[in-house]
Amino acid sequence: MKGLLGSLVVRTAIAFLLGLALLQVIIAVAVVWPDGDPALLRLVSPHEADAIAGVLETAAPAQRQAMLDALNNGQRVVRLLPDFPANGRSSAVGRLFGRLSDGYAGQLHGRDFKVLARPESRLIARGAAGVRLAIRLKTGQVVLIERPPVILRRLAARFAFIAGSAALVLLLVMLFCVQQMVLPALRLARATRELAGDIGAPDLLLSGAAEIRTAAAAFNEMKQTIRALMDERTRMLAAIAHDLRTYLTRLRLRAEFIDDPDQRARAVRDLNDMGLLLDDTLMFARDEARRAQTARDVVDLRSEIAAIVEWRREVGEPVDTRVRAGPPMLARCSPMALRRILGNLTDNAVRYGKAAHLDAWRDDSAVWLAVDDDGPGAPPEMFARLVQPFERMEPSRGRQTGGAGLGLAIVKALARSQGGDLVLENRDVGGLRAAVRLPAGD
Repeated sequence: MKGLLGSLVVRTAIAFLLGLALLQVIIAVAVVWPDGDPALLRLVSPHEADAIAGVLETAAPAQRQAMLDALNNGQRVVRLLPDFPANGRSSAVGRLFGRLSDGYAGQLHGRDFKVLARPESRLIARGAAGVRLAIRLKTGQVVLIERPPVILRRLAARFAFIAGSAALVLLLVMLFCVQQMVLPALRLARATRELAGDIGAPDLLLSGAAEIRTAAAAFNEMKQTIRALMDERTRMLAAIAHDLRTYLTRLRLRAEFIDDPDQRARAVRDLNDMGLLLDDTLMFARDEARRAQTARDVVDLRSEIAAIVEWRREVGEPVDTRVRAGPPMLARCSPMALRRILGNLTDNAVRYGKAAHLDAWRDDSAVWLAVDDDGPGAPPEMFARLVQPFERMEPSRGRQTGGAGLGLAIVKALARSQGGDLVLENRDVGGLRAAVRLPAGD
């Protein structure tokens, strides 16, 4: 039974059925709540009509008004007329109540009668019914008996209460469905979007309907599997890098015994490039490098850019900044991740574009840092490939031409781990711009 009630389909069906039942109860209470009026819209019965006619016929003329006062109550209106109403529409009503007319003919003992409709087209009228019964008494007068349209009048009078109650019930049902379905689905979608940037995020809570709990459990299992695969990959690459470094060290020692100085220098340079390639590959694969620090600090972009520009100029690199002095430009990110981002983008600009121009600005909800170069730029269709691992416009892997093609991939991974992203675009004046969006720090 507990498993059945945990199903989202069953919960939704029960919610709507309970809401419908409650709505029916409210409507029924609003209709039958006693206020002195009868609960049904109908003509008087043939037996009741015969009794009323007999009482009025046997009563003395002086007593008939008292009889009329006694007969008039919330259930009926009884009046004495000199003749049948001239504006009554008996034909339409006769077809509608044909069976009831036959019953009157059998009970009224030969008295002439008519089942009439009121001349007004509307059925809701205070104190008068849409249909009425007229009977010719033996005294020659006509008694007119009619019932008020109580149900329609009650519904009209209590429409605001009924409509408000119905709206409240349906609103409660809707809120329940939102709480059971929409909110858990939104949490699952948000966690799915954040998975790429933070594989170490806490697991989803297993709450809500059975289907939602099943989906959350499957998501948690998938995330744990991906995390285990990434850890295993990192351990494998670390082991491979450790073993390869051992062989590289031996090769460096043996390269010293090469007699030709030029060949010896080339061999040592190739071995150094192999070591740097191993370092870059291990850095990209390591989970800590992709996520940097889980806890984000508030960092001043102005001071970080000024520091890297000063250091790069000291070693003779063509690096400058377009950021003017001013109040701190705060971003919420890891200082280590920010410095790695700035370093990789500056390296790419110097290697491929001859110079690096650093800039930073702020918009409504984020801060931006950009590194421009003076190179030829890149075809827009290549932008998506350039941020992939080991993708370069220049096909070689030599350090002299730029490295292994991991710089932009690491920058994109770090930016997303901090809640931002990397955007590439060609500048109007020539060259490539790599812009990183980061969350504002205040």
